[in-house]
Parts: sequence; C-alpha cells; structure tokens
Amino acid sequence: MMRADGGIDRDALFAALNEGILDERAGAFRRNLARNRDAIRRHGGLRTVVPLIEGRHVAIVGAGPSLEGALGPLGRYHHRQELCVIAADMALRPLARNGIRPAFVISCETKPVDFFAGVDTTGMHLLAFSCMSSVNLRRWRGRVSFYNWMIHNDRYDPLWRDAGEELGFVATGNLVTTQAVALALGCRIASLALFGNDLGFRRRYYAAETVRFHETLCAVDRLLPLPTAEFRTARRAAEYALLRGNDAYCTNSQFLAAKLWLEELFSKQAVPIFDCSDPGCSGSHAIKLAPKEYFARFDRKPRRR
Repeated sequence: MMRADGGIDRDALFAALNEGILDERAGAFRRNLARNRDAIRRHGGLRTVVPLIEGRHVAIVGAGPSLEGALGPLGRYHHRQELCVIAADMALRPLARNGIRPAFVISCETKPVDFFAGVDTTGMHLLAFSCMSSVNLRRWRGRVSFYNWMIHNDRYDPLWRDAGEELGFVATGNLVTTQAVALALGCRIASLALFGNDLGFRRRYYAAETVRFHETLCAVDRLLPLPTAEFRTARRAAEYALLRGNDAYCTNSQFLAAKLWLEELFSKQAVPIFDCSDPGCSGSHAIKLAPKEYFARFDRKPRRR
C-alpha cells in the first residue's frame, strides 16, 4: 500500500473518481432521473431547506464504526432545537435503532439499496441527489428536496438541465457526507460537527446495523465468524496506509479524496468545525473531540455579567 501522505496528485485523484463514477453509472443516472422527474417537479429544490438549517449547530453523521461510540450522546441531545442532525443514508438505520430521528437524511446512492427498510421516515426530510435511485426514493415517506452536483462539463451538464438547474448545486468530494458538509456550510450555520465520518479503517469498515454490516452478517457461518468477515471486507478495500501519530489505519481512493477535499474546505472556513470521527480529518483542520466532549458544550450556561 502507498502512504496516504506521500505525493498524492489530488487533481488526478478527484478527476479519476468523478469520471469513473459517470463511466460506471451513466445509464443509471439517466434512468433514475427520468423516473424521478415527477417527484422533482412536485417537491422542488433546496430553497426551502436553507432557512431550516441557518444559524444552528449542525451534526453530520456518517456510517463508520466510530458512530457506535456516538450513539449514546446523540440519543440524549438530538432533539435540542439548536442542533440539526443530518444523517448519511447508510447511517439512518443505526440511528433509528437507537431512537434517534435526524432532521435530515441525505442520499446520492444511484443503486437500489434498502437504507430505509424498517424505519418510519415520516417527519424527516430527505436531501436527494436528482439522479439517486428511484427505488430508494419511492420508499421514503417524509419531505424531499432535490439537488444537483456542482460538477460541470459536457457529460454532467445535460443531466442538470434535465433535472432543473433551479434545484441548486451542492459540491461533492465523492462521498455523501462531503455533500452534506458542503450544503451545511452554505447555510450560515453556527458550527459543524462530524460523527462516524471515519475516512479510514482498521478491522471494520461500517458501523453495526448498517445495510453493509447486515450483508457481511449474512456471510457469517461456523467457519467464518463475524470479526473475520468484517476484517476481510476491510482488507479488500485497503489501498493506502494512513498514519495518525502512533496509530495506523488503512484507507481507499474514495475516502482519501474525501479527506483531502474536506481538509482543504475546512481550512477556508470561519465557523468552528469539530470532528468526532476516528480517524477522520486531521487535527490541524478540525477540532478533534470525543462525542461526550462535543455535546457537553450544550450544557454550559452563559456567564452572568
């Protein structure tokens, strides 16, 4: 494996991933968009979302294994009015199983993946990529707002014209959590915090109760226990070595691109940014805190003058 900090050509990495996505899924993009068109016309874009997020402390929740350590604090604080929880689609089921109902769920998955099975999504708001899986979209029962990706070239622009450029554009660092970050930072928020946005892994790739976790669980038998099955999944995804002090992690091209993209974005922000993920982004670009430390901020009473 290559070192993740060793002479990576960022532009080449981003370009390869963006082109690779379209090469692999161009047909799915067009089919999904055609099937989503009625829903797009009915629900519209991001214009109504901005005032719902503006001025709040935003917690973006990914599906990495470190999410499990944040579920307790999230469960105690997710209902606070000043806090807005935006969950990645993969993270919804672990949250729901622990009684946590995020205000928003964001999805850009173009393949049918049963993220919403067994979850009552009424009362939640889906932030939906215009070309997301039409099967997934039909299973959603709450409000919906659509968006396009902020990628412009001869291959993507016709999709956005078809979807409707008035929906709004969201920048992407090749992960759904990066799209959530870009959207939130465009809403003049009070602060941003990341949970389960690990961007690296050791023996496990996803948190328990996610769709991918259950797929791995189905492969478990007497000769293949769950820890071994999870480790095998993680090792297959390893492309780069990521070092954090004395700790070593693995990562892949998509996670590495997202990490570099987020760190560059964070370096330009004035709002406080906290990262409660493991390993997540570098401590030089975000304030690294344990989940309990982050949520303790909401218990502090203002000093009397």
